[in-house]
Amino acid sequence: MKQKIFTYRVLIFLSAISFSICSCKKALETTPYSFFGSENFYSSIAEAEMAALGVYSSASTWAAYGWYIPQVLDNDSDISQISGNSADSWRVIPHYTGIPETDIYSSTWNVLYQGIDRANVVIERIPKMPLYTSGTAQEKAKLDQYLGEAKFLRGFYYSELVRMWGDVPFKTKSSAVGDVIKNPLVDRYKIYEQITKDLLEAAEALPPTSPTSERATKWAAKALLARISLFAGGYSLRADGQMKRPDNYKEYYEVARQQINEIMTANPYKLNPSYPQVFINQCKHQLEPTESIFEIAFFSLTGGGGETPNSSRIGFWNAPTTAAGVYASTNLRQATIRPFYELFQDGDFRKDFAVARYSINAMGNRQYLTTGTGDQNWAPGKWSREYQTNSPTENVNTNINYVVMRYSDLLLIRAEVENELNEGPNNVALDAINQVRRRAYGLNMTGNSIALTVTNGGTGYTANPTIEITGGGGNYASAAVATRTSNKIATLTLNNGGYGYTSAPAVTITGGNGSGAIITASLVAKPSANAIDIPTGLNKQQFFDILVDERAKELCFEGMRRADLIRWNLLGTKIAETLVKVRAIRATYPYLAGTNFVAGKHELFPFPQNEMDVNTAITRQNPGWR
Repeated sequence: MKQKIFTYRVLIFLSAISFSICSCKKALETTPYSFFGSENFYSSIAEAEMAALGVYSSASTWAAYGWYIPQVLDNDSDISQISGNSADSWRVIPHYTGIPETDIYSSTWNVLYQGIDRANVVIERIPKMPLYTSGTAQEKAKLDQYLGEAKFLRGFYYSELVRMWGDVPFKTKSSAVGDVIKNPLVDRYKIYEQITKDLLEAAEALPPTSPTSERATKWAAKALLARISLFAGGYSLRADGQMKRPDNYKEYYEVARQQINEIMTANPYKLNPSYPQVFINQCKHQLEPTESIFEIAFFSLTGGGGETPNSSRIGFWNAPTTAAGVYASTNLRQATIRPFYELFQDGDFRKDFAVARYSINAMGNRQYLTTGTGDQNWAPGKWSREYQTNSPTENVNTNINYVVMRYSDLLLIRAEVENELNEGPNNVALDAINQVRRRAYGLNMTGNSIALTVTNGGTGYTANPTIEITGGGGNYASAAVATRTSNKIATLTLNNGGYGYTSAPAVTITGGNGSGAIITASLVAKPSANAIDIPTGLNKQQFFDILVDERAKELCFEGMRRADLIRWNLLGTKIAETLVKVRAIRATYPYLAGTNFVAGKHELFPFPQNEMDVNTAITRQNPGWR
């Protein structure tokens, strides 16, 4: 089991600024509080560690990664959208009708700056500790680690602010009483310089080992820098309203390549052979340090509604609609878009695992939504209640971590970097993307999916019978009768071929007023690597187009799709294409992004109005916003 960082809370008063932080220990039954004044704080290793862990806790809020950033601020793209059309702020923002006064903007802005300020305190104070210069080698190493963690998180938080807002206020000094709080906007590339410096210094200080908790490592710093470098080298909306990338953008890709090559040489990561198991482990709070590069911890000792400390909404808002009964209920707010499901090829295990074309009834059974407008209620399937612990403390809020970066993300970044720098895919790029694809098709996963054949249609079926599939060692295969001819079963609809079947399961047919029907299950042979690998001979654009789709299929609903499309300058294009596709399904298929998105505006969020009211040094709004 993973260790949760946030299991008890410590309130710290430092430079007249108070903030709460939590320690990385196994769950405690009590919640002790301690108070430290600035005159005696940082007098021990334990106190320095508490301060470093306090920098993490800014991320574990709804305003950050428990809800807003991955599910609200990175939504309404070509893979998913917020359901409904009310005036709730968590709806108007993804539907591209938010305004600078919309509260979620300021909530996320504030919590990221809170984390930065906490990091600044740690970065300033640790080097002033007597133990930092006169302690034992072990003590100095610990303090260096905590300093590295603060730099890692400061770089991460600033990268998120720049990704979402562009040029932002920038400071590397902690806040204190009497400080002037009016800070002007700073060019994003100056901030990227500091982000790069922070992450390189963090990599030198952090442990080069596999994590046993959600804390950063040397390789996490390098992997994060590789991804941030692609954002720095990608397109972004500038103050003049134009989408541009820097003239020296390939230099950023070179930075990414260097970091990736160092990681690959050390070889600390590998893909779990089962794509579904990655998310089942996440739902069950099982750390997977070779697949997960960095994740943010969530934990709550209570299960009630509202924003309880350090709890998330992962697996509640972004999961199949579930009626209370066997499982706790869910409330679908992030719906998938049917054309995205149709992007997958048959045989790709991500297709029916990542996209849930079903709801779950009170008996715990899947009810497939394949008729009428049911496709408008398809959901992300990765965090279904079926995979969760179903602890009473997770009935509404959950303890499911937010995974910032997985190894498959790094592999796809590697493929993108090599394609860009070599003006086309080389063997390194092909190997990287093909590792991801081979896992997607289960080439090394135990078991297979199944196929069904009607070997005897039976007689007397005046209604469609129920088909039940049991045994075989696998999971989630589902089928329904599609047509009957002369009261015989004629054809089937295979809702889900399932996965993990090591032998043919039994198929039972009940109801329908008939008898004698026989349906036979068989294992579906996996394709060869040659059949699914990206072929050689593609040019740069052809490979890039495949990569754009592959990142969608591999990383869907994990909080980076809209951001990826922006850095490629494809968000508007993909929204327009998706509008055409959903209108081809039915004229009434809801897709508000298709009519609300404005190019040259919505690639950045507006500066929160309450921030501009207080900080008059911000003298302009982002393009397109009043």
